[in-house]
Amino acid sequence: NPSAKTTPVTAEGTIVGTFQYMAPEQMEGKEADARSDIFSFGAVLFEMATGKRAFEGKTTASVIAAILEREPPPISTVQPMSPPALDRTVKICLAKDPDERFQSAHDVKLQLEWIRDVGSQAGIPAPLVAHRKNRERVAWASAALLAVIAALLAYGFIARAPQPAGVIVSEISAPSNASFAFGGNVAGPPAISPDGRRLAFSAIGSDGKQRLWVRPLNAATAQPLEGTEDARFPFWSPDGRYLGFFANGKLNRIDASGGPVLAIANASNGRGGAWGADDTILFTPDTISPLYRVPASGGTPQPVTKLNASDYENTHRWPQFLPDGKHFLFYAHGEISQNNGAYAASLDGGEAKLLVRNDSNVVYAPPGYLLFVRQGTLMAQRFDTGSLRLTGEATPLAEHAGANLALWHGVFAVSENGILAYQVGNPVGENGRLLWFDRSGKQIAETGTSGYFTAASLSPDGSRLAAEIGIPGASGFNIWLFDLARGIPTRLTFSSSIDAAPCWSPDGKTIAFASDRRGKLHLYQKASDGTGTALPFVEDDAEEDNPSFSSDGRYLIFERLAATPGSHQEIWALPLFGDRKAFPVVQSPQFDVAGPALSPDGKWLAYVSHQSGLEEIYVVPFGTGTGKWEVTNSGGSGATRPRWRRDGRELFFLSLDNKLMSAEISEQGTSLVVGKVAPLFQTNSMYSAHLHWPYDVSADGKKFVVATQIAQGTSGPLTLVVNWPALLKNSDK
Repeated sequence: NPSAKTTPVTAEGTIVGTFQYMAPEQMEGKEADARSDIFSFGAVLFEMATGKRAFEGKTTASVIAAILEREPPPISTVQPMSPPALDRTVKICLAKDPDERFQSAHDVKLQLEWIRDVGSQAGIPAPLVAHRKNRERVAWASAALLAVIAALLAYGFIARAPQPAGVIVSEISAPSNASFAFGGNVAGPPAISPDGRRLAFSAIGSDGKQRLWVRPLNAATAQPLEGTEDARFPFWSPDGRYLGFFANGKLNRIDASGGPVLAIANASNGRGGAWGADDTILFTPDTISPLYRVPASGGTPQPVTKLNASDYENTHRWPQFLPDGKHFLFYAHGEISQNNGAYAASLDGGEAKLLVRNDSNVVYAPPGYLLFVRQGTLMAQRFDTGSLRLTGEATPLAEHAGANLALWHGVFAVSENGILAYQVGNPVGENGRLLWFDRSGKQIAETGTSGYFTAASLSPDGSRLAAEIGIPGASGFNIWLFDLARGIPTRLTFSSSIDAAPCWSPDGKTIAFASDRRGKLHLYQKASDGTGTALPFVEDDAEEDNPSFSSDGRYLIFERLAATPGSHQEIWALPLFGDRKAFPVVQSPQFDVAGPALSPDGKWLAYVSHQSGLEEIYVVPFGTGTGKWEVTNSGGSGATRPRWRRDGRELFFLSLDNKLMSAEISEQGTSLVVGKVAPLFQTNSMYSAHLHWPYDVSADGKKFVVATQIAQGTSGPLTLVVNWPALLKNSDK
């Protein structure tokens, strides 16, 4: 039934329906009326008479261009026996300007009835009529055709009974000479405007710079927004006029059509924003932070949520306002993994409500669903915004949907009128690789096969590699060892929860790691040959993470977070001799310190501190001496996860935009001299997933192994689904 392909569209700005039968004004997002349906009918009538579509193309974009710019061929060129008057009728129906079409279905009905009564003589000069009479029976088969036309008129236009909208699935490719930036730690998912007319996304151009791009969904191309270099995590204003985004240590806004960038607030490493109807913006300013609110015009941010100390929460991110403009969704993550998931809260305060336990965020979409990625499948579940309750079972929408687990965010977006965009990702548990690079960033080798790798540590002799690997479909992690000469992996730990952050003892016989097997993260050790059981280093009320040995094996350095609410993370040392009583090395009552790395000679301790407002790397003496040296001053991008070269003359680290960096280090008496600091190459590491070291360096500093995220290739197309709720109709019956 060709009429089933025609979807009346009457809401201004709504772009849904089957593209081949849509009127030009619908393609342009203008208001549709009865004359738009007449255009659709003309397209159907042309196809019935000729067996061909009026507007054809190999892609959606080429079909749209045909509707906007080209005229279909006369019916008589395809069916020579058709009445010339039918050509004229279809041509009027398909006029680009609605004012030039028939103005009502009644007008079309009268014209078709006249063609039926006159037959193939309609529109033919009198001298030629006689020549056509003998061919009339064969030429037109009018009775059958007009019976169908009458049914179409009665059912689709005169009666105007609404037809259920169908689902349209298409693809959107990255801009020419550019690639989507949806994976890694400084990119983010696409964003569809509330009216479904435009798509915003981050993409990396041929010049290597990441910018915001905007593509109208009724156009074939996207345009970059100048002034948005390094932009990430875009979100729309409610009226679709503006975009919010993060770049250069700021929360910013820009007109979606281009223009100057306005800085709204400081945000050193923003993790998502939402723009409310009252021009309030909710946002996460840093990787370790609750949510804040700020006027869209700028001002002093005020906290909205509070991190739950009992769950050791470290981030609230990816906010989204619900329809009432007061309640909102967000994703929370902490050390108590069973409480990680999506929550609902109110601007008025009060306790947040856990909605979905998951390893990535949820998104609300009319007519009342929460969408989320679970184990590689995009799901939808009914959600009552009044009671903030989920009902029924979650229903699959799409398999192999991408999720950036380094950021705990699904790679998808929805509009308010039924348009969905998502990127296909690798199956769960296959979103990482252990890749080797030289100093220029050229890939030179790979260890093992695909897996959820989040940390890597080389043995002192360089013959083995310890890797932290996630358990597919669960929140747990275990440690595996790889024999680099033979490429053989061996599982070292068998926890159902978290065994992570492996490091080697200087003799290579012991692996130290962090585990929550007793409820909280504590430090354990196990023989690297796999024999024996895991034994604890420290057992107290605090949490310990990220251990590392001194090169002489006398100390274990680690991060420590006291059980007292409001405590800041500190760096401690455990002597592995004498009374074995741990002591603080670097601590502050105002800010966190983390990421300890002891120099090979044991004289210097590199670490990460938030004291400047950004994560920067500092070095202090270990054991004896005074002084503190700032290695990085990144001016907005931040730095983390230092590692020393074996001779202690070079310090490597990751910038928070995922570049592997190098700093030259030398000594001058009792003082340290920081030399040239420069980037080596861009990585796509998984470091933010569990805040462990996702890379290691060979003893000579010439080779690097990086736990690399591959779940979302930066150039893979987006899948675009128009009227996605129709996918649920069978499951809702």
